[in-house]
Amino acid sequence: MTLTPEQLYEWIELPSAVLKRLKELDITGGYRIMPDIRNMLLSRGEWDEGIKILRDELGDDPDGFKILRAILQMACETYERYKEIGIEKEIFISTMKFCTRFINAHYDLYGDYRFDWAWWFPRQLACKEFRIGCLEYEFVEGIEDLISVHIPSDADLKRDTVVHSLLSFFAFREKYFPDWSKAKLYCESWLLSPALKELLPENSNIIKFQELFSVEHTDYQSLAVMDWVFPGHKEVSHCLPENTSLQKHMKEFLLKGGKVGWSKGYLNEDKLF
Repeated sequence: MTLTPEQLYEWIELPSAVLKRLKELDITGGYRIMPDIRNMLLSRGEWDEGIKILRDELGDDPDGFKILRAILQMACETYERYKEIGIEKEIFISTMKFCTRFINAHYDLYGDYRFDWAWWFPRQLACKEFRIGCLEYEFVEGIEDLISVHIPSDADLKRDTVVHSLLSFFAFREKYFPDWSKAKLYCESWLLSPALKELLPENSNIIKFQELFSVEHTDYQSLAVMDWVFPGHKEVSHCLPENTSLQKHMKEFLLKGGKVGWSKGYLNEDKLF
């Protein structure tokens, strides 16, 4: 049986207020993604342009739910691809729930629902990114094919949980994408910053996560960490919140001129065992 958008909304547990908004869009006629735009959203090199054209087609969309509705319709087609490959429904649901996570995060921060992550969604639509356990894995084609490890905001970073995710992904890759069996895994994140060793105890889950990777480069000029540790704040100031011990220690560190930056590292598989 073909998956319907209404079933998908239920699977990914969209908030009731968002369901109401999507239903209103259905009543007013909605929108179906045209074949040429669909093809762009399935081709990595054309993702950004495809999203731009789709936004232009949809017109005014302040809360982002017009484009969410259109993309979730296309995600139903992606599920057919999952079934063809043989990938479990549970992985599809976990992967597509990324949008619910960001919708809820916006509500927690600002008090209203909004979807601002349409630019990221082609990865899921094109079957290039999958959530396996606590982490997400993106197949990145290039001169050297690589697999980018993404860390969802709700990820449990206990070592056993992370290792289980990685080993489960290796089995997933071998079963469904054997041509990628030799591709290296890498991660780009503030979580790999060497500066965190000054802010966290050595038995911290974050430090244990870092130990699985060999850091090759850190851009200490990047302030991207603000979006993840101090969401809603773009600059270092005394106004930064101190709701967690990490926020408290990082705020003090940053105010003294310290830099966290953004690091890139490759997985050291020997550290998994």
